Amino acid sequence: MARIFGVVEGFYRRPYTSTQRLDLIGFLSDLGLNTYVYGPKSDPFHRKKWYEPYPKHKLDEFAQLSERCRKKKIDLVYALSPVYCPDLERAIKKIASFVAIDVTHFSIFFDDIKVKLNAATAEKQLHIVNGLFEYLCEEITDPYLLFCPTQYHGFKETPYIKVIATSLNRKVDVFWTGKNIVSTSISQKDIERVTRLIGRPILIWDNIFANDYIPGKILRFPYRNRAPEIIKATRGILINPMNNYSDSKPLIYTAAQFFKNPHTYDPKQTWKEARIYTYNADICSA
Repeated sequence: MARIFGVVEGFYRRPYTSTQRLDLIGFLSDLGLNTYVYGPKSDPFHRKKWYEPYPKHKLDEFAQLSERCRKKKIDLVYALSPVYCPDLERAIKKIASFVAIDVTHFSIFFDDIKVKLNAATAEKQLHIVNGLFEYLCEEITDPYLLFCPTQYHGFKETPYIKVIATSLNRKVDVFWTGKNIVSTSISQKDIERVTRLIGRPILIWDNIFANDYIPGKILRFPYRNRAPEIIKATRGILINPMNNYSDSKPLIYTAAQFFKNPHTYDPKQTWKEARIYTYNADICSA
């Protein structure tokens, strides 16, 4: 399976608008990226009311986004966050409404919930994750499922993560954010440690540019402090950007250049290029 590089809209507070998402897909395509994950925490139908169906007008927006992704050769991944009450039957019903509009890539988020990191919690979550993957295999020719566990950072060998490592379907990819939720650096050694812990190459959910925890602050710096070796040692990297869409574009640009040429990547020079590139791109699309 192709390796994964792009953006996960997985932040809290203000989500992107449908217009911004359509523009983002074109931007990612122009940069040579291949994946967009939809999972903004403030969408009630994603998290708080995850078990309720989307209104028709919202499904119509997703259908438009799905078509845009197909044209631009970007994989659209719809994420569902069942939080504390995972119910396989309800999850399948919800996901089926997206299968009906030709979405074939999905993710299950169990991040940021207060549960015990024990075997029982892991088994409860895997019932829905593995069960959903089995359903997708019956409905879709080439299904794809991502999983964000509750323990999604660090290296602690808990009973929870042991069950995840041994019982999660081998075809499901696992998110990890680094040593911390927002990791200032990610080294080759970090990747080796977490790969041993989870028993498979991980997919990095990179919060380096997230600003939902520091509302109002605009980040202005390039992608940095990531070892070049992590590109080949992982399933890929997805950037969780700022709530501020336009201001996130130069940040995403710098990450895309690192993904392409990690060993020759120059953060300072790329930051200069990013500001020019994104300014010109916005002028052309206006």
